[in-house]
Amino acid sequence: MPVDTSARQTWEAVLGRLQLQVTKPSFDTWLRDTVGVDINDQSLTVAVPTSFAAEWLERRMHALIEDAVNAISGYPMTVSFKVGEGIPVNGLTYSSVIPAPPAKAIASDVPATDSPLNPHYTFDSFIVGGSNQLAYAASMAVADAPGAAYNPLFLYGAVGLGKTHLLQAIGARARNAGRRVAYVTCEQFTNEFLSAIKDRRTESFRARYRSADLLLIDDIQFISGKEGTQEGFFHTFNALHDSGRQIVLTCDRPPSALPLLEERLRSRFEWGLLADIGQPSLETRIAMVTSFANDAPVAVPREVIDFIADRTPSNVRLLQGGLNRVTAMAYFTNTPVTIELAQTALGIVAAQDVGNASPKEVIAAIASHFNLTQGALVSGRRDKKVASARQIAMYVLNTQYKLSTDEIGTALGGRDRTTVIYSVKKVAKRLASDSSFANDIAPFLKSFANN
Repeated sequence: MPVDTSARQTWEAVLGRLQLQVTKPSFDTWLRDTVGVDINDQSLTVAVPTSFAAEWLERRMHALIEDAVNAISGYPMTVSFKVGEGIPVNGLTYSSVIPAPPAKAIASDVPATDSPLNPHYTFDSFIVGGSNQLAYAASMAVADAPGAAYNPLFLYGAVGLGKTHLLQAIGARARNAGRRVAYVTCEQFTNEFLSAIKDRRTESFRARYRSADLLLIDDIQFISGKEGTQEGFFHTFNALHDSGRQIVLTCDRPPSALPLLEERLRSRFEWGLLADIGQPSLETRIAMVTSFANDAPVAVPREVIDFIADRTPSNVRLLQGGLNRVTAMAYFTNTPVTIELAQTALGIVAAQDVGNASPKEVIAAIASHFNLTQGALVSGRRDKKVASARQIAMYVLNTQYKLSTDEIGTALGGRDRTTVIYSVKKVAKRLASDSSFANDIAPFLKSFANN
């Protein structure tokens, strides 16, 4: 199947946007191994690995995907999915990609050690800074000498800081050295374990995972509360550890902060090395954006790279997504990449325009910054991401625009003044006491500081 270059570039920009809107397991399972193959003024065709993936995307994510495509292209387009044959994806072809199947369709004859790895996730492409130096060095050590030093290696940190990148880099380096590597997400491990019990294939399941020289599990936090899976993993962990095999786990928090985790597993997670990956400094963020810009479809000047790094939260995925939005806008409008274009693409109110911005425009800018719709901030949604962005909007409107609590409540969907007062105080307190939170949003707040 031929691949149209414009279709591929358009879909890559869409993926950058979708990566910020869906969970990591969903993105890795359904979107990562897709590619744009054909495009015209009215439609975009996307190739997927299997007919099941095409059906799932059509039924479950079609509206979200079309919204992302329309936002990137700037005009309405339809999206269709078809099974591709022989199309290069992440350095592989569809004939060699093993998609992650749902729990009811797990192929028991596929060894865990054949799990595909993203070829872009290597040690050479990982940007090292003060916030991730220990995690990087420890990952190199276990890749070169599995089971000899830090076993298990437990990498933890917030979303989008490079845990999966390091985990797969370990797998790639070890596999290139001829070692057997089993890489799975916690969700995949759980699904396979439950399927093995249901289909009476527990012996096959044990053989698949216990034959690996390295077992790499991403997002182990999802094992919390799953008693059966914890039991199965406990025995797998012991068998591998006792035989000197390497175990590497990633998590969004340290073991001590995992609720509903059995104490025997918690203690084992802490046997080796706990390596925290923190928020990258501005210098590290600039290096990251510079690296991403090397693969952009248009040239990105240094001042724009600095601007994106300064005004985007300290999150690798948001940095890459922000760059994708900027370069996609430049590409589709056939205009050079400038600070002004970046401000528009990122939804940032220019400092000189802050004093003239309406509350509605401020709310829209904040919603865009956090990859939300303006409607989400004024809706009744209370999920953590929306609630946090809404509180920041209240803080900005109160401290920078001096709006009354009643005016702010009205602008944000009719909240009462007690809610507004609480939100403003909460954000102010977090800025003063939580350095990670302050570093994350302070650059963005600068956009509103000169009214």
